[in-house]
Amino acid sequence: MTNNRRISIHFCGGCNPRIDRGQVAAQVVTILKSKDYQVCYNSLDVDFVIYLSGCTANCSVKNKKSNHPSVVVAANTLDAMTINEEQLVTEIVMKVGAYFESMERKVST
Repeated sequence: MTNNRRISIHFCGGCNPRIDRGQVAAQVVTILKSKDYQVCYNSLDVDFVIYLSGCTANCSVKNKKSNHPSVVVAANTLDAMTINEEQLVTEIVMKVGAYFESMERKVST
């Protein structure tokens, strides 16, 4: 069965990275695709957006903010909460999964 859950990753410009955005994104994409999510970059024709900024200036959100459900990574913060950098990927994937699980619960009630 094909999963129609579409995720987009939006990057900042990368001028002052404190985390390896490319590595974080690659790991997130690998995990999400293994769970049958569709992942693309810089699109708003999706169900959920991951904003991925390398520093706390958080330019991925400043330059592209939409009304889509999202998670915001700015350096080692996730939705404004400090996260151990080694946990970022796990926490991002958990937030994405939690969103879609909550949507499925709403549909089934």
